[in-house]
Amino acid sequence: MTNTHRPLPRVHCLAATLWLLTLLTLLTGCTPIRQARVVDLPPQPTAPPATESIPAEAPAEAATQSLADTLATAPLEAEIPTTPEILSGQFDNGLQYFIRPNHKPEGRVELRLVVNAGSVLEDEDQRGLAHFVEHMAFNGTRNFEKQELVDYLEKIGTRFGADLNAYTSFDETVYQLKLPTDDPQIVETGFQILEDWAHGITFDPEEIEKERGVITEEWRLGLGAGARLRDQQFPVIFQGARYAERLPIGLPEVIEEAPPEALTRFYRDWYRPDLMAVVVVGDLPVERAEALVKKHFAHIPAAEDPRPRESFPVPEHEETLFSLATDPELASTSLAVLYKHPTSPEGTFGAYRSSLVEGLYHGMLNARLEELVQQGEPPFLFAYSSQGSFVRSSSIFSQQARVREGEVARGLAALLTEVERIERHGFTASELERAKVSLRRSYEQAYRERDKLQSSSLIAELVRHYLQGESVPGIEAELGLIDRFLPEITLDEVNHLAREWITEENRVITVSAPEKEGLTLPSEAELLAVFEQVEAREIAAYVDQQRDEPLLAKVPRPGPVVEERVFPDLGVTDWKLANGIRVVLKPTDFQNDQVALTGFSPGGHSLVADADHTSAVFATAILGESGLGEFSQIELGKALAGKVAGAQVAIGELEEGVSAFASPQDLETMFQLLYLRFTAPRLDPEAFQSLMSRLRILIQNRDSQPSTVFADRMNEVLSQGHPRRRPISDELIAEIDPQAALRIYQERFADASDFTFVLVGNFEPDSLRPLVETYLGGLPGNGREEIWKDVGIRRPASVEKVRVRKGLEPRSQVSLIFHGPASWSREGLHEIASLARVLQIRLREVLREDLGATYGVSVNGSLSQRPRQEYTFTISFGCSPAEVEGLVETVFQELDDVAEHGIDPANLEKVKESQRRKRETDLLENSFWLRALESYYTFGFDLDLLMRHEELLATVTPEGLQAAARRYFDKERYVLGVLDPEGDAEIQPAP
Repeated sequence: MTNTHRPLPRVHCLAATLWLLTLLTLLTGCTPIRQARVVDLPPQPTAPPATESIPAEAPAEAATQSLADTLATAPLEAEIPTTPEILSGQFDNGLQYFIRPNHKPEGRVELRLVVNAGSVLEDEDQRGLAHFVEHMAFNGTRNFEKQELVDYLEKIGTRFGADLNAYTSFDETVYQLKLPTDDPQIVETGFQILEDWAHGITFDPEEIEKERGVITEEWRLGLGAGARLRDQQFPVIFQGARYAERLPIGLPEVIEEAPPEALTRFYRDWYRPDLMAVVVVGDLPVERAEALVKKHFAHIPAAEDPRPRESFPVPEHEETLFSLATDPELASTSLAVLYKHPTSPEGTFGAYRSSLVEGLYHGMLNARLEELVQQGEPPFLFAYSSQGSFVRSSSIFSQQARVREGEVARGLAALLTEVERIERHGFTASELERAKVSLRRSYEQAYRERDKLQSSSLIAELVRHYLQGESVPGIEAELGLIDRFLPEITLDEVNHLAREWITEENRVITVSAPEKEGLTLPSEAELLAVFEQVEAREIAAYVDQQRDEPLLAKVPRPGPVVEERVFPDLGVTDWKLANGIRVVLKPTDFQNDQVALTGFSPGGHSLVADADHTSAVFATAILGESGLGEFSQIELGKALAGKVAGAQVAIGELEEGVSAFASPQDLETMFQLLYLRFTAPRLDPEAFQSLMSRLRILIQNRDSQPSTVFADRMNEVLSQGHPRRRPISDELIAEIDPQAALRIYQERFADASDFTFVLVGNFEPDSLRPLVETYLGGLPGNGREEIWKDVGIRRPASVEKVRVRKGLEPRSQVSLIFHGPASWSREGLHEIASLARVLQIRLREVLREDLGATYGVSVNGSLSQRPRQEYTFTISFGCSPAEVEGLVETVFQELDDVAEHGIDPANLEKVKESQRRKRETDLLENSFWLRALESYYTFGFDLDLLMRHEELLATVTPEGLQAAARRYFDKERYVLGVLDPEGDAEIQPAP
């Protein structure tokens, strides 16, 4: 079941607690070249032409009658059949493979080598070596010596993170590769790379020694309050389980000292065909894909006398376990109640039905918790309930919250009260109906996008299918299952679902808070007493308050299109409305169920007086939290249940803007919301009080975080202390005036005549025209002509050095920022971005691969036109405090070398090929066209240039980049910032 339509708990957008972030980070290791995340994000919700409807009584049209009968009548204990779109098999050596054709994106194929082995299988002398093996896969294989593999992949346009990735977790290791399919040799080589990873890593002793430093630096990056909190909580959460001692990052002493034999032993024991799967999804004929899988994997010898691949349960316990932790660098107080259970088998009709019931429960409970957040003095900053896999052998039902300091008991009581309210009184019929409507609508969206799903999403589903037994029936079948199960799910069934989860056995309570004078945590007895108090309390039934009237009481008077221009080569139409608004339309068939809108107008809060600046910055947040028109924020959410539409506004420094999205069938709702954002902002005093209360909680201990203190200091230096660049503080929040915020909001959106709107997606201009003329043409427009104002923020004109001592762990962060005046042009934008990419390759090779002194280097270059033409070029990396001086000196040496001798032409060709390949897929994405058209209209570029990308690439030459380096790397004008730990020896960065 793909993430797009698998029923998931509804989680508040702020629900990234420190506990959860720590858990997700530490449950997953990383490859030498991957981004620090292992989450397959679903595509943005989308939908089909307005004329298509999917009746609730009809399963997926493409399903055969036989399958439809099976879906309707199969017993709950039966296995859900796998979609026939998937070709699967298994070789005699035990290796399995799964192949699925897909054409989104066109001309690309996604490959995965899945190894059913992770850090939990490490021997005592191997702690961290499962992850180390993953690193070594990129440092020499049978067919690619040392760095040849990375060099080859970059030459064909592969981008780290986006196209080449891997992760190591407790239970598995997964290698990821995305390739173009227009060159058969590239595809062939891609399968050869997977084969080499499977049984051809060479473990060159010299490369092992180099990689020790890289992994040590990765370990160093993970240090801090989160790691210290993890080290206190995990032994409690995993009490008695092997998982508590097998974090994927491992132990630094093992990373630094383990003999090569320990690495090769892990590889030999666990990288074997019976613990592997090859997964292929993309624009590649199935026959071709299967032939390549057979060629490269069928011949791998089966393991002789293989070690048993054990499963490791999380032991049960009768008593409640506690982890009460404080840390001086924690910025907030969080709590969690966790109920551990063995993982339930997946793949049956009954399991699927249970997941629907669970999703409805969590969605409705989280909606109630969000309502509590809207109170003037909310019991928590956010809270949510969820259910899901914890590790392979354990799942967890959790209730979590971030609370005000000293109010753990209050926050816990509020959480438990809502659960108890449901147990006593249940959900209401209207809540369940809204939840069902929204859930089915999400399945309809996925069905309508069935031929436009991204390969990355489909392949992630197949990886879970192999590792966890997740069913893969296809969206046609899943829509049929929704229509079978959803109508029969009753209130009583959902109301009492938590009885299965909430027990005193296998319960863990965690609390974490800042370590500071005067702040104490409640005792274990006091926390348990909260449970008893809630059980003894009178709890009233929930009242579901909702409004039945339409969003918009009166339809505005339309304003006609008065001018039209057509750009046939681009498929773009440009309308001028009678009220002065410009509308740019780009109809596409890239997604069946998506229309996206952006709008912009010059001005922003640069036009606001200094005294009102803070109110202006928070104006859209204040009004957004308040609802819209006659609807409170809570009422608005209920009114939009089952709709795929939204609209938001923002006031930036130099412009005000809007963004919106809709399914084609909900376009009128989107336009109504947009119209109301302009004409009917709402100021709710209680919502304002709630927002201010939550802001104060968020910033209460921000100065305890080293990275925050460093960023604030860098911003102060870069802006030379300008009052409009002050960091958020209690004093700043006290300046916010809700009436001033409303006034500024109304001023910025009172006259829409200088707005340009861009719409991209599945629509026809003629059918969209009545909505545009009614809701955009009906906006007030009085011919306003404005321009943003330069508020006088200037960067220092000389060298500035910032040194911050903050933090308890032995790690440093370096940020080198060059800046100054520059001529702004389309060609210049591309040139400086290309220089940054070339330099990032070079610095990675030197600082990481050659010296092993950092995990990664970030290089970014940009030009700005407004309010002044200037450039910014930033180089940043983390390292050991002892390495700062030497690495900064090395960076300057590399910059000098580029300026004096130029760049490596081979690296420039790598960058250009990557840019070409990215443009191929960009041109088939709505998001690209939305950004591109907005940019071209904002800066007045000729639209014809949009399709002349190859000409733009040709303007970048080695000689041009060398000249650019001389301009941008000005040793008389830069800011060098170093974040060092407290008490570290004096460090003098190189000039």
